[in-house]
Amino acid sequence: MNRPTKKNSAQRQGWIYLGKLVIIAFGILSCLVALKFFTEHRLAPRNSGISGALAQPRLDLLLIGSSHTRKSYDMRLIDKGTGVPASFMITYDGADLVVISQILDYLVTRQDHCPRYLVVEAYSAMLARKHDLQDPRYYFDSPPPLKMTILRSYQSEQGHWATILNDFDLVVNRGNDQIITYPFSAPIVENESYKGGRTDFYFLGLSAREFAALKLDLDSNLPNPAQLAAVHHIIDVARSHHIELIFIDTPMPQPVSSNPDIQKLKKNFREILAARQVPYIDGDQGFPIDDPSLFSDKNHLSSKGREEFTKKIIVVLNSWMASHPVNEK
Repeated sequence: MNRPTKKNSAQRQGWIYLGKLVIIAFGILSCLVALKFFTEHRLAPRNSGISGALAQPRLDLLLIGSSHTRKSYDMRLIDKGTGVPASFMITYDGADLVVISQILDYLVTRQDHCPRYLVVEAYSAMLARKHDLQDPRYYFDSPPPLKMTILRSYQSEQGHWATILNDFDLVVNRGNDQIITYPFSAPIVENESYKGGRTDFYFLGLSAREFAALKLDLDSNLPNPAQLAAVHHIIDVARSHHIELIFIDTPMPQPVSSNPDIQKLKKNFREILAARQVPYIDGDQGFPIDDPSLFSDKNHLSSKGREEFTKKIIVVLNSWMASHPVNEK
């Protein structure tokens, strides 16, 4: 008569034991995720990205944008040509204007890292793109307050369910490989970077046939509301913190640049900035965009093109900074 009771008691004890194991496992995983959230940025490279910028004693000249910026400026030439030692470049693949505004919001809260001169990428195609975080390194490199900003942006732009999936992916999955390989990968990355710019790659130019076949397809030729709001926010933040600001659209190959949608977006960008009295440089102007050897693909310069454009833009930057003096911090 006692056997069923003993059996039920043993089953109940088994379930209780299993429940305790689940709780313990969940607690351990939660601690690991929290530890990752609050500390992983300390493993980011100290001479590239947001963590690299924060590792500098100060920021006088900051260039910020996507791979367009990274592949369009040689920071060694910028250093030498401008004579500004406290210069740096923050770039992430696909970094759009919303990402740029997030980074700027964080930098201005830190007195030593609020830039005096700011060069913002004005890639025309990015103006029409829906905001998305394409490069998870941006999240990995970011300090906890900036991480929270990134996660909140998913809620407003991607919707509830996409937010849950993306947040889980970023918080739990992404960057684990960087943590595991940190002792080996960090020295390599740091040795191959200079003030945020990469020095380890050489990008060949295109052949005439490859150049002629280039094209860029856009989802829209109208400014995206989030990107448009980010432009105005960047301008407002720069002015409220006495930062001299310039937008530069780096060169694109002629078959792409001549696209009517690209030209429409360039015109939109130019008019928006003119209305706010902010200087805008169209990198296509005065640059041989019909030379295949200066481009590596449909929207990036080759190493030869980067050197040529950097030398050209140094003249622009020197003239701009000379005519817009900023008091020392």
